[in-house]
Amino acid sequence: MISDFYPAQGTFLPGQQIVFRLENFCTADSADIYLFLPDGTCRTETHPLRPQGNCLALNQPLTVPSGYGAAAVLYRGTELIQTLYTAFDVMQPGKIIRYGFLSDFAPEDAADDSDITWLCQLHINTVQFYDWSYRHDCLVAPTPLYRDMMGKENSLPAIKKKIQACHACGMRATAYGAVYAASEHYHSEHPEQGLYNHQGTPLRFIDVFYLMNLAKGSGWFAHILEEYRRAVAQMGFDGIHMDTYGEPKCACDADGNAVWLDTQFTSLIDAAWETVQNEVEAPCMIFNHVGGWPLKSTEHARQSCTYIEVWPPNEHYWQLAALIAQAKLAGRPVVLAAYPSAFRTQDAAAAIEGERMLSFVAAMHGATQLCFGESRGVITQGYYADYTALAPESCRKIRNYQDFFVQYETLLYNDTLADVSLTHQGWDNREYTCDAAWSAWGEGGKLWLHIRENHNTKLICLANLTGGDDLWNSGRACPAVLENITLSFLTLVPVKTIWTASPDEEHGQRHTLLWREKQEADGLRCEITLPRLKRCGILVAEMEAEI
Repeated sequence: MISDFYPAQGTFLPGQQIVFRLENFCTADSADIYLFLPDGTCRTETHPLRPQGNCLALNQPLTVPSGYGAAAVLYRGTELIQTLYTAFDVMQPGKIIRYGFLSDFAPEDAADDSDITWLCQLHINTVQFYDWSYRHDCLVAPTPLYRDMMGKENSLPAIKKKIQACHACGMRATAYGAVYAASEHYHSEHPEQGLYNHQGTPLRFIDVFYLMNLAKGSGWFAHILEEYRRAVAQMGFDGIHMDTYGEPKCACDADGNAVWLDTQFTSLIDAAWETVQNEVEAPCMIFNHVGGWPLKSTEHARQSCTYIEVWPPNEHYWQLAALIAQAKLAGRPVVLAAYPSAFRTQDAAAAIEGERMLSFVAAMHGATQLCFGESRGVITQGYYADYTALAPESCRKIRNYQDFFVQYETLLYNDTLADVSLTHQGWDNREYTCDAAWSAWGEGGKLWLHIRENHNTKLICLANLTGGDDLWNSGRACPAVLENITLSFLTLVPVKTIWTASPDEEHGQRHTLLWREKQEADGLRCEITLPRLKRCGILVAEMEAEI
């Protein structure tokens, strides 16, 4: 058994007591808990330990919304045994959505809480209950035990217990509910509610789900809203994951009239929000924009985040960046459902390398990724129940990156930091320079410099793409370490401090760097040498008060 240390919740509310779980399998008898605060300072508490499981509550609450790092230094007497690291955040619900999934709801799953523990270790704060329903047109089953439309065995008591467990761990639970899918039985009883091709043939998805007309005023529109209400009222969900399949873009109703789906989605989303809000005060409503469609049409719809399921032809890192930039125009959190197929098709080492880079690219652009969940599983394709289980050594590598994103979320998800990557470096743009072979938009074989700034902070995110391509959905080789990278930037405001951190080095802890100053005609140039970069990292310059 391996000792472990992680927060007891996916996120904590401001002022709520912070509680950690410490699994003590190294027979330590005390732990010094270090809290790494956003300003770079540290706070320490000492707690006694008992063997195996411990719940450690901090003596003082934290009221400032932010991400925090934490370490547990374990002692047996005066002997230092081990140091464990994690992160946590203090945040209002929905400010940042870290989305995970559950998909196993057989009766025996009710007694297994290892899946919820894994979600806590990843800092998941919103959980999609995937394929939990009886039928897509009848979400809550009429019996406690049943099989869903794909033949998977489910248990209503197990689902309710998982929802309660999520709530106890500070996580919101969404019920998967496709917006226009129905069983053959329902369609045969209500053919007037269906969608058809121009020849009058019913439209189906994977020859299982009949597609229905979700236009406002249709019978299906009212029916699916009532199913959403029942799911929340009877099961205790916090909202709905409104899934779409990306097609069709246009179809015909039962009378042969054209139905343009992008013009119908917003009415359904808004109505679903209002319906669910009658059952739960702060609903969590998530709508799937497959491939980024139709982001513009739904920009002002009532959604908890802008959620994009990524498929070809969006195959390159720069396309992920473009999708995120478009999604952020709505002013909501952005979640990329980007499923790394390498965990199914390539060896574990290549898959882990690919996922670390993919998750960092999402984070440095201010987005999160739906990828992980049930039973230490990773989604590799569209049917979540066919997840791939991660090996223990892979889990720790994934957690190191997720810890990093949470500890530094105050920077990574700070919308006041403007993206200046394409305007402040290269050609005659002298605001930022670098002596390595670099790229402003993620070219394979180069160092990617993604730069964001406001008047007080400069954030340089570095992604080492040397030795590889720029495809996000493939495994990668471990890149060669880059050493002594010299970067510089111009400023009119004096620099207070410059520091760096990497999820690949010393558990993501920050280190102050020295810098050199040189007065130039258009400002003060600050030059920094970054000693090494393995894969990914950030370099942060904090400025004195504005002049």
